[in-house]
Amino acid sequence: MNKFALKGLFAAVVLAAASQAAMAADGEINFVGSVTDNTCPVVVTDLNGSAGAGDVGLGDVPATSLATVGAIAGGGAFTLTIDTTAPGCSVTGKSAVVKFLSLSGTAGASGQWIGISPDAGHATNVAVQIKDATDKDVQLGLESAPYLDLTQPLRFTANYIATGTATSGPANAKAAFTVEYQ
Repeated sequence: MNKFALKGLFAAVVLAAASQAAMAADGEINFVGSVTDNTCPVVVTDLNGSAGAGDVGLGDVPATSLATVGAIAGGGAFTLTIDTTAPGCSVTGKSAVVKFLSLSGTAGASGQWIGISPDAGHATNVAVQIKDATDKDVQLGLESAPYLDLTQPLRFTANYIATGTATSGPANAKAAFTVEYQ
């Protein structure tokens, strides 16, 4: 190695050490969680007769039915069924709550509903609202009412909700969910 290469390597080491020393700690973060038992498989069933697995049909609705903020139209019912026969799945003595997360964006004044997928020519000023078995609006990231009998399907409904004056077009949305056992 020549003299200039050694000087360059030394300079790089000094600069790297100096940049690390310049970082100051402004606080700490504690990551908290746990490792749990196996989760139970969950099957989504559309009670409206949609053909696709995991699809829930909300129907075709005229834009005029969603002309004002908060107007509701269309709708369908679906269930989440816990496969209690799966290996490692035990729900005995447990209840559960469900949380939804949008995979197609959020909508509503505080991002509480599932946004419509940005497909070409998609409907605007429309979102998908989910309600649990108690008719409670299950806003994104928040818990549903507790479901006490996990051997029975967990029932939900979904509908379109206007976030402004709706325009026509495809109104598809996508969400993920978690079932939290208690």
